[in-house]
Amino acid sequence: MEQPIKQVVEKMRADFVRVAEVRKAREDWSEEDEREIGVAIKAAIDKGDPDMIASWALWLADLSASIAAWDLIVRGSLARMRHQARSEREARDAEQKKGAAR
Repeated sequence: MEQPIKQVVEKMRADFVRVAEVRKAREDWSEEDEREIGVAIKAAIDKGDPDMIASWALWLADLSASIAAWDLIVRGSLARMRHQARSEREARDAEQKKGAAR
């Protein structure tokens, strides 16, 4: 396998693992779906079909990027929520100390 195609296939395999894990957890894919897609991808690789390899690779890369983007959004939201909760707790604590000092 030529080096550029080999790199595409390696990236595709990593994307497949990530996508399959998330899709199965969300119940978007079954074990059978994962197996069937994996077999189709392997067939494209074994045939050396650059069009199908590129199609599978792009599809999986797009899904994987969407998962990564969503993870970043969720992490950012959680960080803001924690910051707000901490700020509100600190304000309550300051108000309680102020009231106790009176």
